[in-house]
Amino acid sequence: MEECMGDLSIVGSEKKVERWIFYFLCGYALFSSTSIAVGNVFLSLSIVAALFRVYKKHDDWRELLQIDKKLAVPFLWFVGMMLVSSLFSTDLVWSLRVLGDHYLYRMAGFYLLWLFIRDRKQLIVLFCMALLSHFVNDAVCIYQGVVEGKFRVGGIIGYMMTGGNLVMWMPVLIVLTMENKISGLKKYVFYGVLVVALMATLLNATRGVWLAIGIIAPVLILFFMKSKLKGIAVIALLAIFIAGIFYSVPILQNRLVTITDTKMQSNNERLLLWQSARNMFADYPITGVGYGEFHDNYQEKYILPEAKERYLGHAHSNFFQVMAEGGILGVTGLLAWWLGTAIYCIRGWLGSRNIGYLTFLGIFAGIMLQGMTEYTMGDSIVMKLFWFGLGMSYQWIATGMAEDSNAT
Repeated sequence: MEECMGDLSIVGSEKKVERWIFYFLCGYALFSSTSIAVGNVFLSLSIVAALFRVYKKHDDWRELLQIDKKLAVPFLWFVGMMLVSSLFSTDLVWSLRVLGDHYLYRMAGFYLLWLFIRDRKQLIVLFCMALLSHFVNDAVCIYQGVVEGKFRVGGIIGYMMTGGNLVMWMPVLIVLTMENKISGLKKYVFYGVLVVALMATLLNATRGVWLAIGIIAPVLILFFMKSKLKGIAVIALLAIFIAGIFYSVPILQNRLVTITDTKMQSNNERLLLWQSARNMFADYPITGVGYGEFHDNYQEKYILPEAKERYLGHAHSNFFQVMAEGGILGVTGLLAWWLGTAIYCIRGWLGSRNIGYLTFLGIFAGIMLQGMTEYTMGDSIVMKLFWFGLGMSYQWIATGMAEDSNAT
């Protein structure tokens, strides 16, 4: 009898701690797009609670650690390649420190959702709080643009961070407005939030974000709609609508045409950074200079004489950053991660029509497409939300599979 009571005590304690993990994650979600400092406090508290939970009850670790290998293996291959390349880094200790920060701490949201959030109602609450945080930042962007008359607005967190968040939220909102299971007032709420996000995206004026959304949005629409002819018609109407906005607003039009202007300062500076990254790759073709080592090597050796912005510390591109820091090992790992994730999402969606696969694809592709001209993988607030969003998408998929299994 005492042994049974002891087991019940452990289970009760476990559930209480898991509730606190959920509460702390709610706190993170609520500040995910408005304050990196407050978000970090709640994320750190959720990690402490998770460690305490594992200390109190750890006999279920095999069950907790279950994850789809088709998703995990490509990512682990990338991290493994960057770890190997960092063993030959120009500063081993720093490389391992940065690698740990990027794929342990910044990924905490994904880990905690994967391990401890199994209730769809909790996922919906977390999603709503994160969406509210983003809506507040978008509203500030619109105030800055419309009332204060500013252009390239950044909301509360700055224009590059806001752009990174928008490139994830826009695809998610597009998917949710198409979802047939969402109707009534909820559908109109998503339409309203999408319009606000679109206005913030235009006022934010980050060209890489515009391009990324312009690529991923039509892909998601075509995947979602069973009638491809209808999907093409929707894409055409949206293209005409967006083109009309740019045609009517000269400042947006002028910003758009600068995308191909290689003489523009920011464009030219990117080209010089990419040349420096190629030079690093040429000197360290197999392993690169080591994870997190672009900054020091660029400043000390590889900055080109014609570079005007001489304070920069990253390659303004995920691909070129990884190529410089990871060499051939890093590039092959990155391509494997990209390809493996895309295959996982597309096959999953076609096989189950679970909306989580499309939101996962939208978040992932949005960040990586913007990352062709910006080092999004190095942005703290953006990547924390990236992993949190992927964690919610993955758990939506997992809980859907569990419900289907129980039904059968």
